[in-house]
Amino acid sequence: MDFSTILGQMLMLLLMMILGYLARRQNLLDEHVNASLSKVVLNVTLPAQIITSFAMEGAELTNGEVGAAFGLSCLIYLFYTALAVIYVRLMRLPRQDWGTYQYMIIFGNIGFMGFPVITAIFGAKALVYAVIMNIVFNLLVFSYGIKLITDGSETAGSFSWRKLINMPLISSALTLVLFFLHIKLPTVVNTALFTMGDATTPMAMLILGCTIAEMPLRELFDEWRVYIFTAVKLLAMPLLVFLLLQLLPGFEANSLLGKVLVVLSSVPVATNATMLSIEYGGNNKLVAQGIFFSTIFSVLTIPLLVFILY
Repeated sequence: MDFSTILGQMLMLLLMMILGYLARRQNLLDEHVNASLSKVVLNVTLPAQIITSFAMEGAELTNGEVGAAFGLSCLIYLFYTALAVIYVRLMRLPRQDWGTYQYMIIFGNIGFMGFPVITAIFGAKALVYAVIMNIVFNLLVFSYGIKLITDGSETAGSFSWRKLINMPLISSALTLVLFFLHIKLPTVVNTALFTMGDATTPMAMLILGCTIAEMPLRELFDEWRVYIFTAVKLLAMPLLVFLLLQLLPGFEANSLLGKVLVVLSSVPVATNATMLSIEYGGNNKLVAQGIFFSTIFSVLTIPLLVFILY
């Protein structure tokens, strides 16, 4: 297992986040540019990334195998949701923070972080399963996830179902249709979308760094509950998912699919939480803290969990 590759991906994220921080401090970015970049990512680059994410090696799996992986991914997210609800109540968190904490527990950075980590540990074939889970992720994060981000926010106003009609969600549904109908986009279109989608992660990390720079540095460390959350997110959740898979009748927890699901449950908070928080009026500070600490500590926890479990 090439742990240096895993470490390199983690450090790359941190470096891009630092660049965003420095750009804000030097006034190359401001809150208005940050908000505009968030709109570009959510409505242009991220949809492009979603559409092209499944146009790789999906044909190697049958529709039945894809359906099984899709069903298990849905089960895992249902499990995440139950854990998130239990967590906010056990921790007696402030009511206005429930939605944000639940979002951060449920949605991990399985795209940029998960894809290269899965490839480095298990090989290219395992990446197909990660892509399938990423489709489920996008269907949920831009529907239920938006509802969580706006829950308890004074600036977001009342939740509107119109917020669920958005480009990432439409792109996720379109991706499923293209796969099951075996429709392939023209090469020039696919290449253009793939190139555009590559801008998503750097821009997301710049946005996060800019958001962190807008708060006093001491405020990044003033929420003690984030430390407990980080431990639950990076250590407890993957172990619980591992136990869940062990209990499923007829499923081999040590199968390739099982390993992929466990490792993807150990990735840090999804970076798109920052963009959604900015776009829909969520708790930017808490989101930035969650992503910051979970990303830093995942450099150690992901290799540790893989070593222990596999």
